[in-house]
Amino acid sequence: MGNTMLKKAEIIKIGALLTVFIAGVVVAYQIQKPEPTLPILNPADLNPAIVADSLEGVGANHTITDFNLVDHHGVERSKSDVEGKVLVVDFFFTTCPSICKDMTSNLRKVQEAFAEREDVQILSHTVQPTYDTVPLLNEYAEVNGVNYDQWWLLTGDPYEINRLAFTSYFAVMEEGEGWDEHSFIHTENIILVDQRGRLRGFYDGTDAIAMQQLIEDIPLLLKD
Repeated sequence: MGNTMLKKAEIIKIGALLTVFIAGVVVAYQIQKPEPTLPILNPADLNPAIVADSLEGVGANHTITDFNLVDHHGVERSKSDVEGKVLVVDFFFTTCPSICKDMTSNLRKVQEAFAEREDVQILSHTVQPTYDTVPLLNEYAEVNGVNYDQWWLLTGDPYEINRLAFTSYFAVMEEGEGWDEHSFIHTENIILVDQRGRLRGFYDGTDAIAMQQLIEDIPLLLKD
């Protein structure tokens, strides 16, 4: 019986040591595990079909350019108004009968998820600026629950909006293979930009899973 009691004690001791060892390994792994990060994207990393010819092959130091647009309250906006903020960017138009509705609905979820953050800004650019006037954009904003403190619907010179889409955010396809007259206005791309103006991710604005990933990715930038 004495030997049996001894064996049981040894088994308990070994079990306790194994438990402590395993717990130590888990803790050490958690301490040493690298923090998840998002890639820094440059033109060379992207599908050439969405990159202006003049920028293909650029592999470093791409940041969004300055802009001169007007928001849905009629206030002139430029890059200086969003310096130091994480940006969520898309291109839409108010009379879009299909994907824009889903994108706007999903962007509203982003707005809700970061309602308390002043350093997250949503920028939605109309691709029909001659039709989408400031009053019309403001009406669209009211109907769709856009919070002006965090989300601006932008309009302006058509050339300026095209320039931003093709050479700054790479939101749409160039004319060429796979392109038609709807390729620009029907882009579902939503672009994530960090506080330094660097591209950090592209998401399908019509896909709930992709948009949930966007919501989970934004805090990774806010830690930087």
